[in-house]
Formats: sequence, structure tokens, C-alpha cells
Amino acid sequence: MAADRETIVVIGAGIVGVSTAYFTAKRLAEEYAEGARPRVVLLEQCEPGCSASGKSGGFLARHWSDGTDTEQLAQFSYDLHAKLAAEHGGAEQWGYRPVDTFCAEIDRIPVMPAKHHKTSHTRTEAESVVTSIEVIAPRSRRTPSAPLVEVAPASPTGSDDMQQTGTHGSIAVPDLSGVKEVPASTVPWLKGDLVNTLRQVGNTSSTAQVDPLRLTRTLLAEAKARGVEYVRAKVIDVAETGYRPPLIEFSVDSKGYGTHTASWPSDAVAAVEPAASDAGRACRYNKARAGRRPYVVLLDQGKDIPADRIVVACGAWATACLRWEAFREVTASQIPIQGLRAHYLLAKPKTPIPAQAVFAEINGTVYSGEDAIEMYPRPDGSVFICGEALDDPEMPPHNPFEPVYSKRATARLKQIVNDVSSALTFDIIQYGLACHLPVHAKGIPVISRVPSSKGLFIAAGHGCWGILNGPATGLAVSELLVDGACTSLDLSNFRLDRWY
Repeated sequence: MAADRETIVVIGAGIVGVSTAYFTAKRLAEEYAEGARPRVVLLEQCEPGCSASGKSGGFLARHWSDGTDTEQLAQFSYDLHAKLAAEHGGAEQWGYRPVDTFCAEIDRIPVMPAKHHKTSHTRTEAESVVTSIEVIAPRSRRTPSAPLVEVAPASPTGSDDMQQTGTHGSIAVPDLSGVKEVPASTVPWLKGDLVNTLRQVGNTSSTAQVDPLRLTRTLLAEAKARGVEYVRAKVIDVAETGYRPPLIEFSVDSKGYGTHTASWPSDAVAAVEPAASDAGRACRYNKARAGRRPYVVLLDQGKDIPADRIVVACGAWATACLRWEAFREVTASQIPIQGLRAHYLLAKPKTPIPAQAVFAEINGTVYSGEDAIEMYPRPDGSVFICGEALDDPEMPPHNPFEPVYSKRATARLKQIVNDVSSALTFDIIQYGLACHLPVHAKGIPVISRVPSSKGLFIAAGHGCWGILNGPATGLAVSELLVDGACTSLDLSNFRLDRWY
């Protein structure tokens, strides 16, 4: 009977969550008869791909993580992108195509005089400005003589602390020391007289691109065709069956000192959720804890979902699970994921631009002396441009649709692009756009079962490589869900308890 089927809940419909639902449903269809197949429910409070998964560049590189903790993940996922594109018509469905990739050093005249900021304990927005290359992808530790796209250097050795120093290199632009220059005319849509150096760091056998929003939504459609239930709702808590929250009693002794004692009720059904402010919600908690499933996902719509296994794939919002009852053993230090606010533009070129991705370092900027932007022409004729990122000290807004962009950062990015490329025009453009990239403090994602849990998993913190590594992450998590172990990839680098 349908009511007796196991239920898997995936929270978050970005590229990681959608890929997890897709591969899980695909594996279940191969191993179970239709009537006995476990349910797969995908939850999203906004829209599929509403944050970084729908608002990033969609750049794919097979070897840019070589020699780091994410080397195997990146290479496997790069190849998986090609397989998915071949299977589902990715070129037409989500703009998959191989590209040539270049790094350019460009000179430009500052658009405004340099300003000297007064010393202050409060960090201004200008002081918070970082570039996606500087913060998310600093230089790797690659040996200067090592080829960029053919030979991978030896994996780092030593303790995790030693590896930690280089983990940010897992999403680094390659070291350019051993790369020969090519003529500026190789990328004709840049202003050649401003290009100091131009180097090719990837070709059509090692770098590619996708439209991430179209990829995410196409995979969602394929997942739904395989039986995945998509529910638009906000998760307010995940209750655990049989859990008895402690009852705290406070008292004051004769000297005025306060003390407290904790006790656990013998009847789980009689336990009342301390945070519940109304009887209705308390009743929901009590009912959930008395259920037959290990967990119950409580939704803002009031229709709760009993679940056997739960995956948190909320990107920059993954730390929301720290407030959920069933995840009480997870600590903030185990998922130090913060949203990095990245700005981007969509430009319409005056003439068609070839399939050339460009990472440009701009000399002569007014705040730090150097800026960096990334430009990705797409098959539909648009050009995706990103580069102004704000290292926000606070979490992103709860609703990804809320306006989060900086007018100053957007205007500055627009001006820089206009200065370095005569081919781009802003007559038809989308601007004032930003999203939050889920950046882990160690520079690598979490892809792990929650230790000692009955069926809780976390997959988040992929930074600017989420689109590249999302499909492989989803496949790996599907193996954890269905088989109890991942056989396609070694996930030891991404375990929840690696660092703490």
C-alpha cells in the first residue's frame, strides 16, 4: 500500500537537491516495482533554482581542482555533465557546450578618483568588496611547470590541518606561470589595446558551460517524470519520533542564586514542545513524535510529511537545519556555510560572440588596485558577467527573491565591462542582480550522513563550483539513500565530522 511505502524527503530545489531527487528516483525505478517504490518528495519554499543554482555562470572545468580535496568529485561530475547532456539533449535543453577558456590581464583608467576611507571599526560596503576569484577561488598551489589541463599534480599529503590550508584551492583559477601567451586578437570581443596578456587555460576538451537555471529545471522535470513529488512549502522543523525534549525547572535558593534541573517525561506523547506558543503546534509535535516513521517534516502549510530519510540541500540556507529538532546533534562548526553575495549582469552583445569564457583581471581600479570579472557568452546570444562580490557578515535573507544587490557594486561592474569590451552593449540588459553562493569556511562542501542518525544527510557548501559538482553530489547522495554507501566516489573528504 502507498501509505506503507518508505519516504525520502529532499529539502531544497537547487542543483544539488534536484540532482539528488533525480538520481534517487532513477535508481529506485531500476530496483523497485512501481507499487513498492519508496516516495521521493522534493521541498522548496520559493522556486526551483531561485538562488545560486539559477543565477550563476554555469562554468564547468574538469581539471581546475586537480591536486585538491575535490579533484575526484570535479572530474567525475564534469564527465557526468556530458553524459546527462547526451542523454537528455543538453545542448538544446540547457545550453550545454564545450568552450575555450582564457585568462586576461587588462589595463583600464579608473572611472573615479581613489578614496581614502577613514579608519573605523565598522566595515563599510566598499571595504567588504571582494571578487569571486579572490575569495572563492584564490590561486592554487600548482607547480609552475605543471600543465594546466593534461596532467594532475600529486595529491597533497599530511594532516587535515595541512590540507585545510589549500582547500580553497579546490575552486581556484589555475596558476598561469607555465602557460604561454596567445595574441590578444584570439578573443576579438575584448579591447585589444587594453589587453596586457592573454593566456588560454582551457579548451573544448576540458572546459564547458551550461545555463544553470535551465539545467536545474530540466532535471526537475525529468525527476517528476520518474515519480518525484515536488512540494512548494517552507520547512519549519523536523521532529524525531520518540524524542522526548527535557522539561527544565528553575528555582532560586535562599541566597538568591538560580538553579535549574532537567528531566525527561516518561510518556513521549505527553511531552510538550517548549518553543510552541499554541496548543495546535504542540499537538503537531506530539503527534509527530508518536508516529511510525523516524522523522516528521513540519511544513508552514500545516501538512506534515512522515519521512524515513531526509537530505538537507539548501545551499546558503543549509544552517537552518541547526534549529530543527532532529538535527540537534549537528553543530554550527560542522557546517560553517555562509552566503557570499555575488553580483552579475546579463548583457546583449552587438554582434555574435564565440564560445569563449574569459576570466579577466582588471588593473587600475579604485579600491584595491585590482579587480576581476568573469564573462561567459551563451548559446542564446546573451553574455553572463559576474565579478562584484560582497563578503556579507550576516546570513542571506530568508527569501531568495528579496532584493539583495548593491547599487554601487552593480554600477561598478557595469562600467568595468563597458570599458574592457566594445562588443557588449547595455541597450538590452538585466542588471541589479545578485545571489548568495554557499561558501564553506574550509573551501570544500559537506556531503555526508549525520553521524549516529537514523537517516539524516547534508549536502551543501559547494561555493562557486556548485553547478559543476552538483550532479555528482546528487548521484553520490542517491547511493547513500538507496544503497547505504557511496560506491561511485570517495566521500571521506566531505564528511560532516572531518574538521570538528
